[in-house]
Amino acid sequence: MEDTLLNLNEGSFPISIKKLFSNLDNLDNLGTFKKGIKTDLKIEKFSNNLLLAKGKISVTLESECQRCSELFDVNLQIKSQVGIKDITEENLDSKGPYEIHYQDLNCFSIEKLIAEEIHLNFPSRAICCELDNNDKEKENNQKVKPFKKIRDLFK
Repeated sequence: MEDTLLNLNEGSFPISIKKLFSNLDNLDNLGTFKKGIKTDLKIEKFSNNLLLAKGKISVTLESECQRCSELFDVNLQIKSQVGIKDITEENLDSKGPYEIHYQDLNCFSIEKLIAEEIHLNFPSRAICCELDNNDKEKENNQKVKPFKKIRDLFK
């Protein structure tokens, strides 16, 4: 896929990005895109070295359940508020109030920003089904007596 590159060191702000992406690179491991990735972002200049991307990213992926291996839809509605800084400042920065995305501001790829936001907001455990009763009972016993083996060693 060809990147949409912007020079964020030049130009007027705010920059509005309303676009429907059919697919993005490096997201194949999450699942199959159902309708594409709908973006409505606005990039504003916050200070001399900090830009702010605000907006929404909507995507539906067909993913495999990690429990039952069935395919199901994962619907992500991401409200994004991310700071953007030049890649040269990555090692110089301390923790601030925003999550920071680092890229070369002379040739900024909006696709990389969107792909990173989807990765960060995708659930760590993609599960569509409930535990069956036997699994629930085992899980409850483990929660009630987490140090049972250690206690048994002392007896």
